[in-house]
This record gives sequence, C-alpha cells and structure tokens, in this order.
Amino acid sequence: MGIAWEHRYYGNSTPAPISYESPPETYQYLTTKQALADLPYFASNFSREKYPDVDLTPQGTPWVMVGGSYAGIRAALTRNEYPETIFAAYSSSAPVEARVNMSVYYDQVYRGMVADGWANCSADIHAALEYIDDQLSNEDTATSIKQLFFGPGAEANSNGDFTGALTAIYSYFQSYGMAGGIGGLGAFCEYLEVDPKTNGTTGPDGLAPTYGGQYVAERWAAWPTFLELVNLNMGTNCGPQNASQPIDCDFSKPYGDPATITWTWQYCSEWGFFQANNEGPHSLASRYQSVEYQQEVCNRQFPDAVEKGLLPPSPRADEINQEFGGWTIRPSNVYFSGGEFDPWRSLSILSTDDIAPQGVEFTSAIPACGVQTDEDTVFGYVMKDSEHCFDFQATPTVGKLSRGIFTSALLQWLECFGQNSSQTR
Repeated sequence: MGIAWEHRYYGNSTPAPISYESPPETYQYLTTKQALADLPYFASNFSREKYPDVDLTPQGTPWVMVGGSYAGIRAALTRNEYPETIFAAYSSSAPVEARVNMSVYYDQVYRGMVADGWANCSADIHAALEYIDDQLSNEDTATSIKQLFFGPGAEANSNGDFTGALTAIYSYFQSYGMAGGIGGLGAFCEYLEVDPKTNGTTGPDGLAPTYGGQYVAERWAAWPTFLELVNLNMGTNCGPQNASQPIDCDFSKPYGDPATITWTWQYCSEWGFFQANNEGPHSLASRYQSVEYQQEVCNRQFPDAVEKGLLPPSPRADEINQEFGGWTIRPSNVYFSGGEFDPWRSLSILSTDDIAPQGVEFTSAIPACGVQTDEDTVFGYVMKDSEHCFDFQATPTVGKLSRGIFTSALLQWLECFGQNSSQTR
C-alpha cells in the first residue's frame, strides 16, 4: 500500500526557488487544478529500484492520501477528481469551501475561549479593541496608541497593519487551543484577567466594566511576552527588543519565505480565507481588519501581478466551489475529521455554522467501499474540545480515536481494491 503524505506547508518545488523578486509569471501554474493534476502523473510513474517486480503504481498498489489543513483539502479533492489514482483518503481539518470573507475564523476562537472558561477574557479583548479603534480614528491619538504597543516607529504603520499585528495573541490558538506555552492565548488571558484591587482572577464580566477599555488596552500592551511574539511573527525589531540592532517596526513588509509566498498566492488568487473582523458583540479583531485590508495585503505582496492582470481583483472563490464542489463533495473512501473549535472547521465539510448547509449528519459508520454517502451525510468525526489537525498530534485521546476510525475504515475498504467499485468517486 502506498501512502501519499501531504505536509501542511510548501517547499521549493519550482524550477527556481520562489522569492519576493520572482516574476509574476512564475505563479501561473500555481493553481488548485494543477496541484491536483501533479499527483496522477507522479503516481503512475512511481517505482523503486529495490522492488523491480512490484507494480507500485495505483493499478497495482492502493494509494492512500493523508493530509491536514490545505493538504487535507488536496486529499479529499484528489480522491474526488482522480479516484483511479487515490484509492482512499484521510482529510483532516480541511476547509474545502472557498470563501473570500472568513470572519467566521474569529467566531470559532470566541467559542473556544468561552468553552474553556475565558468569556471574561474575550469580553475584555473586545472592549480593548473598541478603545483602540476609537484612538485610531483620530490622528492626534493614533500615534500614541501605536507607540504604546510597539514603541518608536510604530506610528508609521497603517491602521490595518498595526491592528493586524495585534492579532498575534491568536498565533497559537488553531494549533494548541488555549494552551500554546508562554505565548499562547491561555497565557495571555491568565495575565490579562487579574483584578488590580484583589490580585485575584476577575469575574465573568472581566475588567472592562469596572476599569474601562483603556485600562485593558494598556494592560495588553504591557504583557511581557507580547512584543517578543509580534517581532517573532513579523520579523521586526519593535521596541526595540534588540537594543543592539536598529529599530524596525514596519509591519507592511512583504513575505519573504517561499512557503508563505506560495500559500499567499493561492489564497489571494483562489481560496480567499480573508480573516476579517467578526463584527458584533463577540468580535475579536479590530474593525480595520476588513476584507478590503486583506485584499490590500495581497496586492502589496504581488504588485507586478496586479499590474499585469495576473492576480484577480478578488479571489476566485465562487469559481473554485463551482469547479470542485465545496461543502457538497461526497467522495467515496474518504474520512473527514476536524476539531470542535478549529477556526477552519467553519469552512470544512463538518461545519455547523449558519453559512454552511444545514441538517447534515456526521457519522462514524463506515460506508461501503466505493460508495458515496448522500448529501445529508458525511463520514467523519468532530473531535471534542480540539482545534486544528489535533488527530495528527500524539497526545490528545480524541486524536487517537479519530485515527482509529480511519484505520478501521481503510482495512475494510482495502478488501475491494482492484474491483471496479473502488474506482468510483
């Protein structure tokens, strides 16, 4: 049996390494359609010198594709588009529905915080951001609030870039939930939710009703880990954190590493996934984190592609859903998994959000080999109190359970390898 494992990130797979200086024509083949088409060619020509008498192509060996996140999308779509190549697939935390506005990302963060007992922290973050946004709306106070968080030089950033840096507090949430070590959201909330009068943990309403949004914002800015976290994420030297180096607090710099550049192209050109502010009482980002700002980041990353008309004015999300099916796909021999509070679950086939199809049942009952479930049924499992790709982590018990469901299904499906039914979608 062949295992086609897809990592969640990219590598240097082009004739010349990708960089910010790469000409825009470099990306013309970096599409979902082309990415899927690579695998049948690779698989049909696969062999090993040590096994010259063994047919390791999909005709002689069942190929099983395992992936999480974007690679989970590819696992599901490759089985759907090329069932003669991929016999079975394990699709973990895969947002198969393209969508330009993904403000639902923060809705899931909010739900995870509340479920973990941090409703007070979410309320205080919301209150602090209301105060911050109010300061940013006035030129006289915008400079001071930016410098409060990041020191000299921060005032040169746009409101979008500045508030984008504030979202660093969520950096580890999708991978670790409220854990994540000293830089995780849980650590931030433990720091933030201390009543200055009692030195004890605040009540369910948080600090803001008593001390105001300004107090919470100032306490946020003083979190000892925050500056280090932002500088690490942004490749900057705000503060300056490193006094031996020049101040560098420019949050508008384009991405430089190949993995981030290539993924940015795919979401800017096709998938969208713009993590805009989830407006309303549960919002956890600034109002300056808009869809328009996210598009500005795309245009700034690929200015030559914009000039030559190679980057669309908005991601072609509707076209992607039309071509590949989005939420509606039901490929046979595919197991879908996801975390209850994974921010990407909202656009996965396991979504229960209002924007997703309603009345869909998730079942761990194994479908027959080569048989698709109906549109109201998904063979999959939602891992309780979990986030992104938790079934690929060694520790969580729910991850072991999820892997066990797929293992049982695969053992059952393998019995029909080579029969015509296994090649259907």
